[in-house]
Amino acid sequence: MSWFDNSTMWEVFYDCMFDSESFDLASKQCQQILDLVNKPVHSVLDLACGPGRHLLGFAQLDLKVTGVDLSGFLLNQAANLIDYQHLSANLIHSDLLAYQPKQKFDLITNLFTSFGYYAKPADNQQVLNNAFHWLHDSGTLVIDTFGKEQAAHAIEPVHCTEYDNGDIRFERPLLTDNMSVYSNEWILVRNNQAFRWEYQHFVYSAHELTTMLKQAGFKQVEIYGSLDKQDYDLSAERLVAVARK
Repeated sequence: MSWFDNSTMWEVFYDCMFDSESFDLASKQCQQILDLVNKPVHSVLDLACGPGRHLLGFAQLDLKVTGVDLSGFLLNQAANLIDYQHLSANLIHSDLLAYQPKQKFDLITNLFTSFGYYAKPADNQQVLNNAFHWLHDSGTLVIDTFGKEQAAHAIEPVHCTEYDNGDIRFERPLLTDNMSVYSNEWILVRNNQAFRWEYQHFVYSAHELTTMLKQAGFKQVEIYGSLDKQDYDLSAERLVAVARK
């Protein structure tokens, strides 16, 4: 089982990763993403949609949205939130490599550092290859991730976060395999109990991600340091790639 197919882990760490502020931020980000695309968008596919933070935002903008994720727990959270807000979305329980859509999309997104999860580099490349084929001829892919430059520049041996509910999370990140893999250990202390989770994924530089996107067939790739078009430099907190067919 892959680390991201661990339902217990998502249940334990859900409140840390997906608080109410993260949903508010996602709603704002959806309009930023549409501004990046800068052309009419009617249909959106969110790859690794999780609990539907961005699905909700796009649906609120009256777009036809589809979300794919391997976690049944997270998809259930998304379904509940969509129903609660009386919105419409198509939710697909599937591995990204196994998913076979029946239609093409104007916009495909992969957000919140959800790229590079597969253990084989060729599988991560295949995600991009698939996205290229699933887009309309004028379609756009937007990736928002944590770049290798940020990892190397800002990594700390130990990081601690305290939450309003009293939870405390310790992180112990590492860059391994010639700085190609970002691995992390999370220890969550909650009500006198400790929960431990380890994960790892490939991490890419702006140049590496651009090369992969062009290998997939994208003709134009723009790189930014945020969804609001900040420069990609040492002060950038994110790696955002906008790939156009």
